[in-house]
Amino acid sequence: MEAGLSRPPCSTLLKGNCMRRVILFLLALTAVVTASPEEDMNSIIDAVYRADGKTVYEGLTMENREALSMVIAMMSFAPDQVALQLRQQLDVQISPSEVASLDVQKLITVIIDSPFFRRELPGSRDMIFCESHTMRGDTALVYISIANEDSVYGYPMMLQEGSWRIAESFF
Repeated sequence: MEAGLSRPPCSTLLKGNCMRRVILFLLALTAVVTASPEEDMNSIIDAVYRADGKTVYEGLTMENREALSMVIAMMSFAPDQVALQLRQQLDVQISPSEVASLDVQKLITVIIDSPFFRRELPGSRDMIFCESHTMRGDTALVYISIANEDSVYGYPMMLQEGSWRIAESFF
């Protein structure tokens, strides 16, 4: 521009181009910040194989987290019975005092690291594949297959706080 001439404000100069740039910038930023449903599901599956209750917990929707918090509260009323059930059903060695001190993330770790749960998992992590997903707004359905199985399993996910989280209701 020549000296003394100023550029008109964005609002008067090509409103559409400025708005388009802002929208493209926001879309690019969202793409960088938000992982895909498959990426987040893969992170959760990896966490299950590592018995990482914290990461699995963070991969659950707020509704699932609240439901698990209610389970923890109910468990505190009968730790002896809960310890017995966990020993019988999951084949874990846990005392009533350990049950009474569990928080949600520790409960998830106890479950996913239990001999029963481990027997139900495919032999190795590389046997599980996130094939694809369908998406509608802030919800997605991630399709997972397991090596040597004909079935494909669909898991609902929801975008919350910038991450795709498992929306499958457990209760």
